Amino acid sequence: MPQQNDFSEAKAICNEIGGAVLEVLGRKRALSVQSLIDIIEESRAGNFIYTVERKQGMERAVYILKKFIQP
Repeated sequence: MPQQNDFSEAKAICNEIGGAVLEVLGRKRALSVQSLIDIIEESRAGNFIYTVERKQGMERAVYILKKFIQP
């Protein structure tokens, strides 16, 4: 069922970006694409154990966000 897998992947990406937005706002930082990337990267570098799906969601979210700041 590729459609279900695609939906799960999209949901994971949205969850990561949405979570990063909430974290940036919670820290009262300026909301920018770079600040979202920074938050996700901090999470990835931390001493946390994530599922494979969550790790992939983080990687893909950062990849997509970087498209907005690269020339």
